[in-house]
Amino acid sequence: MSFLAPGALADVPVVLLDLDGTLVDSGPGILDGLEHAFAACGVELPPPEVLRTFVGPPLDESFQGTLGLSAERAETLTLAYNEHYQGNGLLTAPPYPGIPELVERLAQEGRTLAVATNKPETSARHLLALQGLDGDLALIGGTDRATGREDKAAVIGSVLARLGLETRSMTSGPAGLDGAPAVMIGDRIHDAEGASVHGLPAVLTGWGYGGTIERDSAWPRAETVADLAAMLLR
Repeated sequence: MSFLAPGALADVPVVLLDLDGTLVDSGPGILDGLEHAFAACGVELPPPEVLRTFVGPPLDESFQGTLGLSAERAETLTLAYNEHYQGNGLLTAPPYPGIPELVERLAQEGRTLAVATNKPETSARHLLALQGLDGDLALIGGTDRATGREDKAAVIGSVLARLGLETRSMTSGPAGLDGAPAVMIGDRIHDAEGASVHGLPAVLTGWGYGGTIERDSAWPRAETVADLAAMLLR
């Protein structure tokens, strides 16, 4: 874990933002959807500390990698979750305190803001519109199973391409800031790892749904929204 000096990211023109656990506290709605899906499919509900790790990463990855379920079982759970979440969870995802103000200020200063989330892109657009956060965003990018865009690296690549940005060579760890076309902000390790695939720096947040892995990682960290604002602004 490391920290960046105030203004360290002020010259990075594009800010990519995770959604769940970074812009909005979508955990309660997601957890409610998961509880519904497990009950509807007759699958034993994991303990709360395990369910909490499902907020952020692709659900298939959590169902199969964390729980060891088959692809077919994971698909059934995902469908049951999506059906419930679309009608309920999208309504219970308030912005974290200070986030709307930070997004507005960055946009006013001419920064390009875009969302890169593992949430399906249509759901992300709907949620951000409901919360009034979409007006200052140049692009809202998410997963799209129809096109095979199903993980954070693929989402980030799609967002960068649609913004017309070229990325640097791939890295295996935290990238430097010099000449970076964009920076990724997120609460989970897959946000940082997805950014590193495209040679981008990343900052992990102290709020949201990260845990020990995130705290012990080598990526820079912003413990509060105020810390993040200090890094991004002069």
